[in-house]
Amino acid sequence: MEALQHIPISENPNPFPEFVHLKTDIPDLPPLIREDDAPQSDAGLMVSEEEYWKNYYEHPDFRYEWNNGILEVKSVGDFASYVQSEFFYMLMKESVKTSKMATLVGLDIGFKLVLPEKTSIRKPDLAVILKSNPDQIEPEHCTYKGCFDMCIEFLSDTDKKGLENDTVVKKLEYSQAGVKEYFILDRNKTETAFYRHNSKGKYKKIKPRNGIIESQVLPNFKFRIDDLYSQPPLEKLIKDEVYQPYVLISYQEQIQKTEEERLRAEKESLRAEKERLRAEKERHRAEKAEMTIEAERKKAKKERLRAEKERLRAEQAEQEAQKLTAKLQALLAKKD
Repeated sequence: MEALQHIPISENPNPFPEFVHLKTDIPDLPPLIREDDAPQSDAGLMVSEEEYWKNYYEHPDFRYEWNNGILEVKSVGDFASYVQSEFFYMLMKESVKTSKMATLVGLDIGFKLVLPEKTSIRKPDLAVILKSNPDQIEPEHCTYKGCFDMCIEFLSDTDKKGLENDTVVKKLEYSQAGVKEYFILDRNKTETAFYRHNSKGKYKKIKPRNGIIESQVLPNFKFRIDDLYSQPPLEKLIKDEVYQPYVLISYQEQIQKTEEERLRAEKESLRAEKERLRAEKERHRAEKAEMTIEAERKKAKKERLRAEKERLRAEQAEQEAQKLTAKLQALLAKKD
């Protein structure tokens, strides 16, 4: 105990030694992406058409269009706009596949518009080239050398400049360039509009009939405006007479074939049932006839038995009569 009393007690309450900070020569790592490294838009920059085609048409970060020497950036759509565009694209794809009279174009393929007062290069979200159009696009082409027959733009309210471009500027440009129909789809419904060239070569709003818009560029292409916002599945649309002429034709044919096969099987089943009932009826008729024959047989047997009994009775009566006659003759003979 005395030895323990002589052990010095440290005044530091922490029994563990302080951590030693080692000094290293490893420098601090820079951030993966610095603000000054983020791609910057050149929207508003004046460039030549040659420079646009060379450096901006296929830009990796921005979707540039060219408006008479000025770079413009297409608006970035939101998810709701994407869903609406995907639905409309499927409708147009079905129409083009069914009619076989047009080619559907997307993927930021642009075309040059030489207008009375300026020149611009636009990349519609969707476009249509009729087979009758003298300028066709080849699989390896990244641009279109002619004028689209129909253009479609999907709006997003994230960029007011882009909204004005689609609803005002491009409307005038497409009209002057000769685009026969121009559809603007706004997922908020506010700016949704459909235009067609009139006899004077100017755009006039297409008036819906019973809520239905029908294109004159694409044969049989029509749709209900309400469906642009509800986006029902194509399998449901085939029950609507508006879409039946062009949506999921192969699927409709398969359904019709299946229905015809079902009706044929049902008809065959009814025929077999009818045959079974006829056979059953014939069996009942045969059984009834057999029962009638059996009844007649029993009746004949009964009649035969009755006749036999009557014969026996007559024979017995005759025998009795003969006996009586014999007795009478015997009695008379004794009397004599």
